[in-house]
Amino acid sequence: MTKTHIRYEIDGDVATILLAPPEGKPPTLDNDVLEELERCIAKALEEMPRMVLVRSASERFFCVGANINMLQHTNEQTIVPWVMQGHRVLNMLEDLPMPVVSVVEGFAMGGGLELAVACDLIFASDTAQLAQSEAGLGFIPGWGGTRRLAGRIGSVKAKYYYYSGKMMDAAKAAEIGLVDFVGNKVALEQELDEFTALVISNNRNALQQFKTILNDQERAARDENAAVEAFRSVSCLQDPDTKQRLHDFLSKKGKK
Repeated sequence: MTKTHIRYEIDGDVATILLAPPEGKPPTLDNDVLEELERCIAKALEEMPRMVLVRSASERFFCVGANINMLQHTNEQTIVPWVMQGHRVLNMLEDLPMPVVSVVEGFAMGGGLELAVACDLIFASDTAQLAQSEAGLGFIPGWGGTRRLAGRIGSVKAKYYYYSGKMMDAAKAAEIGLVDFVGNKVALEQELDEFTALVISNNRNALQQFKTILNDQERAARDENAAVEAFRSVSCLQDPDTKQRLHDFLSKKGKK
């Protein structure tokens, strides 16, 4: 396997959407990976498990965002379809009618963090490291990250962590409200088991109706946000500094 794939697995009442990277590599995202993710989300919608987990097969990395091949082909013409594809897929994930929990172990950066915050809840291992890191390459979060990050931690803290690109550990992420549970691997799996049991014990329809009401309140802002992020992303790619940053980044990666 030479690239990340997305697998759909189901065990009783719980489905897992699993990011499976090449051995020793972090999960990354491109058009094909987003299409696989979309198919897995559609499968969950068809089978209607009681809960969905989104997690990585790697304990070192949850997801680090766009892969090198995607970045090499990113320009003013390709960025809008890429942004809109990401919005469509992550909105589908957000709109799944059952509780969805992202399980973050290791690094969640850029688009990887956007994937995590598109879920209802984030449970993290105590080794997790999270960052909205796009500014270092001259980009903005393009898949609803501007809206969802601020929705979780408030606009002031969202500015702080985006402006700086600062990495935060799981404890800090929990302190500011980005993460909903932190523990070592044993405690993390125990919390997942206990939370899953509670979810399954509750009325399925009541949970779906509650989630729908909350999501419907945000839908207009979410749809508008997609267009705004696409437009602003084009502006970023027209900036000579962004082009230079992207060139420098790809050159460093090419030498490794």
